[in-house]
Amino acid sequence: MSDLDLGRDLTIGIEEEFQIIDAGGELTAHIDTLLASAVPIYGADVKAEMLQSVVEIGTQICEDVGKARSELRRLRGGLAELLRRDGLRLASAGTHPFSHWQDQRVTEAERYKVLEDEMQDIVRELLIFGMHIHVGIPDREMRIDVMNEARYFLPHLLALSTSSPFWLGRRTGLKSYRSVVWSRFPRSGIPPQLSSYDELENLVELLVKTHCLDDGKKLWWDLRPHPHYPTLEFRVCDAVTLLDEALCLAALTQSICAKLLKLRRSNLGFRVYSPHLIAENKWRAMRHGVRGDLIDFGRAAEVPMATLVDELLSFVDDVVDELGCRAEASYAEKIAREGTSADRQLAVFEETGSLQAVVDAVAAETVTGLADAGGTDPPGTRELVS
Repeated sequence: MSDLDLGRDLTIGIEEEFQIIDAGGELTAHIDTLLASAVPIYGADVKAEMLQSVVEIGTQICEDVGKARSELRRLRGGLAELLRRDGLRLASAGTHPFSHWQDQRVTEAERYKVLEDEMQDIVRELLIFGMHIHVGIPDREMRIDVMNEARYFLPHLLALSTSSPFWLGRRTGLKSYRSVVWSRFPRSGIPPQLSSYDELENLVELLVKTHCLDDGKKLWWDLRPHPHYPTLEFRVCDAVTLLDEALCLAALTQSICAKLLKLRRSNLGFRVYSPHLIAENKWRAMRHGVRGDLIDFGRAAEVPMATLVDELLSFVDDVVDELGCRAEASYAEKIAREGTSADRQLAVFEETGSLQAVVDAVAAETVTGLADAGGTDPPGTRELVS
């Protein structure tokens, strides 16, 4: 890939949505106080979300996963320390095990008031937490080509990220119940195959003209070309609990894009599958996480996720060293072997019978690996994520 400058062309950026919880494990409306302390330090890298018990971070543009590690440690660690001073905690998982959406307060912002008026209980119920990964691809037609092919891997990424087995005090039987809640939104799920960037622009123009949306940000697909930045935004993942899990998923996402570009520039391609088939695998990922099978549609066979992780790592093997992310990508083997946050949460519940113990375990894992994370670095220019 000598014609690609990976540090410039395949940059990555990560957004993470976190829960703000109190000593008893309940979600707490604290965003205004937190932002008053955090914004002077981190600027726009920290912001509010729809509900006042949620805080979102967005990294600066990262040329590689090593930089992303520094960014996530800086932001996760800094927020955790600011909350600790107020007797609160930071927690990262796709859902909260027992807090109820009806008890949450909506953030006072015009954008959220408009959304609430438009979507009513659909948006009020949005007590879920995700991780979005941006990969910079400057050529807009290449972004469409890579999106069409990368859709196949969305269920794999979701399975590796599953962290939402509980909802409103119930064990749901799914590993990613967040995906169920999110699926109620319009224009969500697996994106369609697009023939060109012009087709995307024409679609957005038609939807804006007919008052379905006001801009492309309301295309809430699991994977989309970002409407304002030259990136592909992968939106399928649950908020992952461990720092190493977040970095693994970022490494895999960047590597998938790099490999697909490498194939394309060698006049090769990756098979494009129907969104209906990919959705079948997404359901399996939602239901079973890494403990189940996905379908290899080329072979018309069910394959264990652990085997598919090995195949995915083999697929990207010739790009991970150039990207400098072999160790982070290979962490997927550990996830497949030992389970995701959803599996660990279920194990804690089986052992203790306590959802509060589940929250305590998630909060403890969220700050694992953040020792000496500082949190006082000055904010930099934030150009990639929103």
